[in-house]
Amino acid sequence: MTLSYQRCVSDDDFAKASLFMLAHKRDLHASYSTLEMVTLIYSYVTQGNLICARDADNRVVGIVAYYYGTPEQEFQDKEVALIDIAIADRGYRGSRLFVQGLQYLVNEIIEVHPEIQELRLAALAENDYLRRLYAKFTSTRFEREGTHGKEVVFCEKINKIRDILKKFTRI
Repeated sequence: MTLSYQRCVSDDDFAKASLFMLAHKRDLHASYSTLEMVTLIYSYVTQGNLICARDADNRVVGIVAYYYGTPEQEFQDKEVALIDIAIADRGYRGSRLFVQGLQYLVNEIIEVHPEIQELRLAALAENDYLRRLYAKFTSTRFEREGTHGKEVVFCEKINKIRDILKKFTRI
């Protein structure tokens, strides 16, 4: 299974990513409405960044979205990157997609935004799987109120996460 990753930059990229996000909105939370997802997509297109995972047929099979800075600080905290959306097609979910995708994302962030020092990963408090997974890569966390309930935000120095991920590629 060959996957490639790329930042969305063209209208076509944003359209494909948006359609994928709309089709998989319930994977984020069962109560996500179409209007909420469209609003979220607009926020990432105008204030954030979208990265797509594509299969060998160039079909979008995953998406991750991040902000340069945080909405709570009106994007003034330029030393932070916040990832609060990650969706993968059910057939591709697993450690390989997660590690490869996170590795691509960390390297992309370091290259495009070298001033970023900390990476934050947000997960719904009720999502035990993501909380356990994110805890493997981070050392600190805090809680915040999200649009669909309590969220746990995991924090770590981006260079430390990059070094941890390098260990996975040696296997």
